Amino acid sequence: MADTLDPQALGFESDFVFSDEDDGLLGIRNDERVNRSLATQDQIGKTGYSAYVRHVQYGTYESKPACLLGIDFAFRFPPKGLGRFSSAEIEVTFEKALNISKPHLRSTDASLDPIVANFAPRQILGQTKPRDNRKILEISAPVVFHTPFGPAQMSAKWSQETTFTEEGRLEVHGNLAQDDDHDDGANSVTWDLTENPVSKNGILRSFRGVIVLFCRPGDAFWMRVSVKPVVKFALDPRKLLTKRLVGDKDEPVLLNGRQSLGNSSCFGYSEFDAEDFPWLGVLNLPQPLGIKDGEIP
Repeated sequence: MADTLDPQALGFESDFVFSDEDDGLLGIRNDERVNRSLATQDQIGKTGYSAYVRHVQYGTYESKPACLLGIDFAFRFPPKGLGRFSSAEIEVTFEKALNISKPHLRSTDASLDPIVANFAPRQILGQTKPRDNRKILEISAPVVFHTPFGPAQMSAKWSQETTFTEEGRLEVHGNLAQDDDHDDGANSVTWDLTENPVSKNGILRSFRGVIVLFCRPGDAFWMRVSVKPVVKFALDPRKLLTKRLVGDKDEPVLLNGRQSLGNSSCFGYSEFDAEDFPWLGVLNLPQPLGIKDGEIP
């Protein structure tokens, strides 16, 4: 039977353009590159996501060898549309590199993998948006009673109206993650993003994730970045149900334990837990009022 399913006939308005050709589905190849900038990405029409490595620095944390990482996550989707991202899951996992030419060779010794010492953000809460709602509880039931002339029946109705204010806000929550083999320390960080259920404008469009790792000096390791957004509305079910995300095929980012990347103003500081460490440069936060660019507050 010919495939006659027409998205327009189902009421779908599609800006998505799909190619009938094979994507190749190879994703991003690392080819022994160190500190690759683009960790992962995927895009369908006007909807997509990306993760870029912006900062890599080696030093110490709590007097132990450590690596400081900054990753920019970005999401693109139509505003207030049914094609928006209503939620997303991000997972960043670290493991020992057994062979820098073969990222598919996975480490089986959890004791060799880097351990997450700290990360940010732990939580982002958007502005609260209230909405007044009304609920009416109504009950209707037959009532049977007896009279001198025999049984009679009537209907009785009870109703109650309740007014309440519903509040919602955009949220981002970060957590440590690990499997049973990594019982001495987590080797992953996750972020869960949800939209404001009242305004329904979609998830946070961009943020920087910062991770501090305990790692062995000079040891190469992989950083695997997985981004899984949830689209509120699938425009072409034939394609979206069968399309494998290219991001799932992206090879991990290689970090060699030596080579730095990013904001050079931070490279003069080797202790990541020092009081004067310039965290604004890593977190990519705006400068406080009255502070000029280049000055340390």
